[in-house]
Amino acid sequence: MKPDLIFHQLFEPETSTYTYLLADPLTREAVLIDPVLETVERDLKLIEEEGLRLLYILDTHVHADHITGADQIRRRTGAKTGVSSKAGVTCADLALVDGQELRYGSHVLRVLETPGHTNSCLSFYGDGRVFTGDALLIRGTGRTDFQQGSSDKLYDSIHQKLFTLPIDSVVYPGHDYRGHTTSSIEMEMKFNPRVGSGKSKSDFAQTMKELKLAQPKKIHLAVPANLICGKKTQILNPQIVNGVPEVTAKDLQNCLDEVLVIDVRQPEEFNNELAHIPGSHLVTLCSELTRYLEVLPREQEIVFICRTGARSGRATEESLRMGFKKVANLQGGMVHWNELKLPTERHNQRERVV
Repeated sequence: MKPDLIFHQLFEPETSTYTYLLADPLTREAVLIDPVLETVERDLKLIEEEGLRLLYILDTHVHADHITGADQIRRRTGAKTGVSSKAGVTCADLALVDGQELRYGSHVLRVLETPGHTNSCLSFYGDGRVFTGDALLIRGTGRTDFQQGSSDKLYDSIHQKLFTLPIDSVVYPGHDYRGHTTSSIEMEMKFNPRVGSGKSKSDFAQTMKELKLAQPKKIHLAVPANLICGKKTQILNPQIVNGVPEVTAKDLQNCLDEVLVIDVRQPEEFNNELAHIPGSHLVTLCSELTRYLEVLPREQEIVFICRTGARSGRATEESLRMGFKKVANLQGGMVHWNELKLPTERHNQRERVV
């Protein structure tokens, strides 16, 4: 195993998911494997602290128990996302195939197709480490009862791909539920109760048939989201106040780069003492706002803003009448935004008066 590798094994406790960060210490080029949406900020902070340039964000499969952080991290780092070519994830930058090599600095990760848990599972091997996702776990395997799972395919993947690696290869699984962090190919060949110790394919099939596991709690959210790289199907989560959907200033701050922000005040207000929100577009509340909205797709997510929320509330109601489904008024307007000391700017370049 090469000593010249920056390596972090990170854990997400709700779904017992491991995320892995690997980097070349000289070039600072890095790879992230199986990021989780809830721990995106943790991962990005670590990448920044290590001074790394992320090249690849890889998912071992289309997860059913958590939503990937791939899209969020891609947007903020410019790294390429990768998933199996058999996964049908058209938004991924790389459709990975068996034997493909991904280079970062002087290091290489080789793609291994290891279907069975799902039809599109991948493992990644490099520098004496193998990242097995949900195919091979420590003293266990992934389940095979949904997402085109197959006990026969998984048995073959483990025996023909993973168990043919050097026996001292360190196994880094996608999950662990019993406090383990690593194993080795040799240890799993000897002691894995499902596929080791000479267990036959029929033995394995019978074991998997008898598991009777409950479905993952997040499967109905996770699978659709992961098929679009973990993108949020709806970013805003407004509360209805007096019949009008509203979001808080903190909610808007967290998704400023992902929604259209329309300030409906007068032009002279846009740069007054309250200033305006960075990236917002000035479209004064009048008949011109209606014409501006007419050309936008009805699925566009929009937050309307004014001084205190009254005029932007009317703009929100107008957009709802026009058929927009993902719109909201900013609670308290620019007055409350300033009270919280959230970012503002004051210049004319952002103005879009129509």
